[in-house]
Amino acid sequence: MATPTQWDGQSKGSVLGTRIFLKLISVVGLYPAYCLLAPVSLYYVFREKESCRVIGYFRSRLGLPTNIFHLWRHFFSFGMSILDRYAFLSKSGSFFTMQIINEEAIRQALSAGKGVILVGAHIGNWEIAGNLLQDRIQVPINYTMVDAEKPEISKAFGKAFDRRRATIIPINQDSMGLMLEILKALRGNEIVCMHGDRLFGGTGRTTQFLNRPVEFPIGPFAIAAATGAPVIPIFAVKKGLRTYEMKAFDPIEVTTTSERDKESCIGSALEQFVGILEQVSQEHPYEWFNFYDFWGEAK
Repeated sequence: MATPTQWDGQSKGSVLGTRIFLKLISVVGLYPAYCLLAPVSLYYVFREKESCRVIGYFRSRLGLPTNIFHLWRHFFSFGMSILDRYAFLSKSGSFFTMQIINEEAIRQALSAGKGVILVGAHIGNWEIAGNLLQDRIQVPINYTMVDAEKPEISKAFGKAFDRRRATIIPINQDSMGLMLEILKALRGNEIVCMHGDRLFGGTGRTTQFLNRPVEFPIGPFAIAAATGAPVIPIFAVKKGLRTYEMKAFDPIEVTTTSERDKESCIGSALEQFVGILEQVSQEHPYEWFNFYDFWGEAK
């Protein structure tokens, strides 16, 4: 199996470009920013050759063709997700609406009192969904996130990040501190949101994704096995200019009766999640935002 390119936790956008878009949103609104984003996305089609290569490879795994229009639309979808996040955090969350499918699964899982682990991926807009979900469920939400963004980019977003309604748990801290924060949240019957697609340190396991082997993190499922917290795969995708759709799947149980079957249960849970990830990727190919060599095979 080829070794996939490791993601470094940083976005590709320039500081100047970020500031221009944020200023545009602040002064004239989100829709004019979308208009400017259209030609900028085309620029990235010709500038980001490596990203175009991996987008094309991803689409080939789905059996889809790739041309300039497909690449442009992919970059445009990604750009809209970034602009939406800033507009949401800097202005009013009421600008966006969210339709939730199977919300009851989350409420029922919380009734057990062990907290809930929501596992998603870099598909759609995770942050907007989590903030809007907290308004509906009225339970504290915690994100585990890589805190490795360029200081200039973080500064450009400035006070918008301060308006996050969720608590951020940095992944790139010491493993003991990370685990203690997660356990504290789950013991308080809170929600912990984790990504299940990118291996950023930690332990992984290889499984088939779109008929090719990929190493996925097992952290969410190992924590579930240790705490008894249910794991719910969840994805939020853009359905209209101001509308997102969040779909919660049925809980994946990671219950073990002995240490002997613990590894087997974790592996089974991971495979169930990856199966759902395949389904969502096939339904929303333009919402896949892993712009690096996910398989280690893109040529």
